[in-house]
Formats: sequence, structure tokens, C-alpha cells
Amino acid sequence: MLLKTHLAFAILLILIFAQHVQSKLIFITAVIIATFLPDLDHTGSTSGRYMIFRPFQFFVKHRGVIHSITTAFILSLAVAFFWPLASFGFFLGYSVHLICDSFTKEGIQPFWPLKKKTHGPIISGGRIEETLFVSLVIANIILFFIIYAI
Repeated sequence: MLLKTHLAFAILLILIFAQHVQSKLIFITAVIIATFLPDLDHTGSTSGRYMIFRPFQFFVKHRGVIHSITTAFILSLAVAFFWPLASFGFFLGYSVHLICDSFTKEGIQPFWPLKKKTHGPIISGGRIEETLFVSLVIANIILFFIIYAI
């Protein structure tokens, strides 16, 4: 999926969970950063197109080890060790990215190193994804006013 759809899903989760966390700013920041991370392995992604990530991309293939719940769990444990307040937001942001990508035709290997892939009918950047994105934006606006308005 495209970054805008990943972010729309992330914002939906932020709206739902932010009222229940101790530090909202840390939570929101962790969700947003973690939403970007899985696509660092792709040269054409918004975040992965920078030259600084080329050496990393040489060692991993797109939608391989980085696009797995295994990696999300390991990285979230590392974040929890160094910055406990950010760990839930980090895991949520990373996981929502993976869940979104699991519904695309390319799919993901959710439990790497197992080779089994999950995939769905959505074409990245296609009509279904665009409809999903617009629906999420509308849902986010409505939810924002329901939760945070007066």
C-alpha cells in the first residue's frame, strides 16, 4: 500500500488509543515513525529512496524479513528495553503497516523465517486502495469529532 494509506490507518489507531496512554506525544510519535519503517527496504518508497538506506537495502529484499511480525516483535522489545513509553505505539504503528500490506496482491511473510505468505486482492495504488484511503480519512475526521469535540 501507499504511505498515505498506511498513515491514514495509523491515525485511526492513534485516535482510538491515544486517550488511553500515559504520554500522548511519545505514543503518537512512535506510531508515526514505526509506520514508515517497514518500507525502508524498498528503493521506491517515500522513506527508502534516500541513499543512506541503500546499504541496508542491499542485504534485505522488499517484503521479506522487515515485513514480518517477527521483526515487529523483536524491534518492539528493543524499544521497550530502551524507551518503555514508546513500545506500545511502536508495535502498533509497525503492525498496522504489516496488516495493511498483507491485504495487497504482493502480500507479506508474517512469520519470517517461515516462507508462508499472506496476500489479498488489493493492488497498491489501485482503485480499491484509493477508496479505502478516502474512507479512512472520512472515518478519521468523524472519529476525531466524536472523541475530542467538546
